[in-house]
Amino acid sequence: MGLENVKEYLYGCTRCGTCKDVLRIFVPACPAGEKYQLESFFPSGQMSIARGISEGVLSLEDDDLRERIYACTGCLSCEQQCGVFHHTHIFEVVQALREDAVTQGFMKPEYMAMYYGLRGEDNVFGNPKSERGNWSKDIDVKNAAQESVDVLYHVGCLLCYEKDLWDVPKSAVKLLQAAGVNVGIMGAEECCCGSRSYEIGYTGEFTKYAEHSIETFNTMGVSKVVTSCSDGYAAFKNLYQKIDTKPKYEALHLVEYLSQLIEDGSLKLTKEVPMKVTYHDPCHLGRHLGEEAAYDTPRVLLNGIPGVELVEMPRNRENAWCCGAGAGVSQANQELSLWNANERLKEAKATGATALVTSCGWCEKNFRDAVAEYGTDIEIYDIAEIACKAL
Repeated sequence: MGLENVKEYLYGCTRCGTCKDVLRIFVPACPAGEKYQLESFFPSGQMSIARGISEGVLSLEDDDLRERIYACTGCLSCEQQCGVFHHTHIFEVVQALREDAVTQGFMKPEYMAMYYGLRGEDNVFGNPKSERGNWSKDIDVKNAAQESVDVLYHVGCLLCYEKDLWDVPKSAVKLLQAAGVNVGIMGAEECCCGSRSYEIGYTGEFTKYAEHSIETFNTMGVSKVVTSCSDGYAAFKNLYQKIDTKPKYEALHLVEYLSQLIEDGSLKLTKEVPMKVTYHDPCHLGRHLGEEAAYDTPRVLLNGIPGVELVEMPRNRENAWCCGAGAGVSQANQELSLWNANERLKEAKATGATALVTSCGWCEKNFRDAVAEYGTDIEIYDIAEIACKAL
């Protein structure tokens, strides 16, 4: 993309400040700006930086300037609040700055491990590709790389390699099998979706993985590709539209597919699960999907589980506060990422809930890391783990 392709948007920002707070309830909306309390970290400041670079007044060689560009979590809350570019353009400008930084050779050192991990092992952690299916060793699930299945469950890099989160894909498979779905996984043959590389400016790597994924899924002949990863789902639904190859399958987030299975009677959640929970809307399952955002679906699912009491945080749905892990921030600025997560945990605790539930592995991991860092007394779950308790 690059800054040259978004220059028409650089002069629309009126610096009114509405991007900084949630409209009508006047609570913080921008993670990086709220953490650092400097204009250059807020969206309006980012737009000014972009103008300065475009006009040659500023340079991407400046390390401090790039720190501000890469502090953005890509949550799109600014776009939700903005009265000029409502729902559009602000993160495109940040993305363009990041892409230009990469193109000009100013690679953020913390992202080099991710870059080489993708190049060498097809995942953002650089873990051996041969171990990508290790999470499934103690469950009976088809290998879609070797036999035909109707539905492919795409696990994603994080849930494949983060052992503390292995209960998420295991729960997902158990739920789908309980509904009689002919489901399989790719195991060691699964690749990164490319979402993280796109958001940190490595668009060439993103294109490679997007083209590979679409062609692979098309060749397999599956009717649906289902994932628990909100980042991956947003990539399948939105970012893959940038690729010429067209999908011949339907992409669904797990919560959407589970809701369909419950509605048609294939999946029954009848066991009592006595829990008071609050739900965190992942940015990639919400604002990143625009009009197709999944706000009601996970709440209907939770409310349909016997014994579950759902209470809401003040910032919810389109106004939800980001977990802090997005757009590579958890890899490059853990202090900001964990601080941001803890702000959300404090909001969750204030509801009286004993557990925070979400639908994104990156959110779940970041919240768990923040619990360990700050000692917050609240349990963290993926929605699949709660639903599985009701089987």
